[in-house]
Amino acid sequence: MSMHVRGVALVCAMLGGFHCGGANAAHPPPSGALIPPDRVTVWQPGIPGGVPAVKTVFATIDAATYGNGTTDATAAINAAIAAAGTVATAANPQVVYLPPGTYLTSGLVVLGQSYVVLRGAGPALTRILLQAGTNQSSVICLGCYKWNYPGPWNVVGSVPKGSTALLLANADAAGIQVGDVLQIDQQDASYVTFGDGCFFKRQPTTDASGPGTGGAPFTSIASPGGPWRSVGQQVRVASKTPGPTNTVLGLAGVVHIAFDASQKPQVFKTIGNSPGDPGTWFAGVEDLNLAFSWIKNVESDGNPATGIGMVGAHVNLLHAYRCEVRDSYFHHASTITAGGGAYGINLTNQSSDNLVENNIFVFLNKPVLTSASGGGNVFGYNYVDNATTAVGPGWQENGIDGSHEAFSHFELFEGNWAVNIGTDETHGNSGWMTFFRNYASGLNSAPPVPDFENVRAAGVDGYNREHTFVGNVLGQSGWVVSGHKPVYECTSDACGTAAAVYRIGTNVNGIGGQWDDGTALRLLYRHGNWDSVSKAVVWDPSNSNHTLPSSLYLSAKPAFFGADPWPWVGPDVQPMVGTLPAKKRYDALGAAIRPAPGRR
Repeated sequence: MSMHVRGVALVCAMLGGFHCGGANAAHPPPSGALIPPDRVTVWQPGIPGGVPAVKTVFATIDAATYGNGTTDATAAINAAIAAAGTVATAANPQVVYLPPGTYLTSGLVVLGQSYVVLRGAGPALTRILLQAGTNQSSVICLGCYKWNYPGPWNVVGSVPKGSTALLLANADAAGIQVGDVLQIDQQDASYVTFGDGCFFKRQPTTDASGPGTGGAPFTSIASPGGPWRSVGQQVRVASKTPGPTNTVLGLAGVVHIAFDASQKPQVFKTIGNSPGDPGTWFAGVEDLNLAFSWIKNVESDGNPATGIGMVGAHVNLLHAYRCEVRDSYFHHASTITAGGGAYGINLTNQSSDNLVENNIFVFLNKPVLTSASGGGNVFGYNYVDNATTAVGPGWQENGIDGSHEAFSHFELFEGNWAVNIGTDETHGNSGWMTFFRNYASGLNSAPPVPDFENVRAAGVDGYNREHTFVGNVLGQSGWVVSGHKPVYECTSDACGTAAAVYRIGTNVNGIGGQWDDGTALRLLYRHGNWDSVSKAVVWDPSNSNHTLPSSLYLSAKPAFFGADPWPWVGPDVQPMVGTLPAKKRYDALGAAIRPAPGRR
């Protein structure tokens, strides 16, 4: 079952959630390794055991009264959620059920109760419709929380990549319990190119991103102020062992990136177990700030032709830990334009270990992106198409944008079908991103104006570092843009407007045609990718390992593939581009809902 949501934005999920000789410096892979070990982390995302099946229905909203599309249902839905929260527990979660109907809302539906699920009867049957003229940025808010985060507390010493523990002074650890989720972060290291990246991270003043760091606010790229804390991660406390002066906090997972004592690492609580602590646990939106929470089988419709439109992001995850967004359909906005007005899903504020899987994202400015995310996140098996902007018709936007804000790191993009894959440098750089077994066509299927600028299958904008592309299929036959045949690699303006399999080092600070000093290309690792220019699989000559695993995060074929082959894409399967379930669902919607391709 699922729910259909029409309005500005589906979710605003606010949870609130040893010196290594440099920052995970790159080196050639040792004998036998497909990918250099310092470029990967442990990817075990999402809710352990998968999204739970919650069966107990606490309340059913009266569809005759509130599902007619004209009566304001906001208060009734919120009252039912609040009441369900008074009895819901981990052992006995509760459902608030919306039967078939259209539920008009004039305010925010607040799902801030742990162990409560808001469920509809299916995306074609249950709809939440935001009333025209309503001045708000979200339709549903999961885990809404104000800004009084406990902490910060100083970490003792350094925390290496791969660590499963950190150290705090006993007095600082006193307010932390086993089960709490903390954010660990540090002052910006030399590998961070800040630009104007003052969003979605701790800054001089306290705000939704966390406790203030002191110092001066951002003024310009020349005067960035600070200190800023662009690098961070959500971690969960699994054990607590006090010593004579310091307490060891054992963690439920690994630390994805090194935190160096010289950068003054700190922690603060983003999701807690004590009364008054920030965050929400095990909440869900189905059939229609979070830890272990989910959005499942939801359609979020931002098309002004079918509702009041959408401005912002369909889904925003802030300080989110081990959440899932899956099996859903996100499309359109009021105006498909840059500047944050038409995003699909955005993982921000050091959100970590989340899973975005088997979704459709189409007709948006940036359908999939991260902004200062925290590592360990996986974007798997999504269909992403028609990434455009009304501001510059013909400019090919980022379909899967691994980073739009410094400093996202150690994320995995696997098995997706997208117009292109990579990262930008508009608001700073990113590092240690892995793109594995994706298909990037290199062209939007139905843009309002044919793509003729910034056209590429894979793009790594200036100063993005240690990016890895392995086992991908890039480009398509007949790939001609503005009369120019495509090129394999573009690293300067000499490429003109030709399409490129790889466009590397451009768009510094978001300015087209401005190139970096070679950093992005120098630290790029490509191995076992097929492309339509070479018409062959191109391997790194220094690595004799040519065996591609089926997945970097899955141990077996996902159930949603059914009888379709898996892996569905890669230079080692036939055909190299097979059937992706999310695209098959999208194609089955029909021309009435899915606009037909405009030029191919």
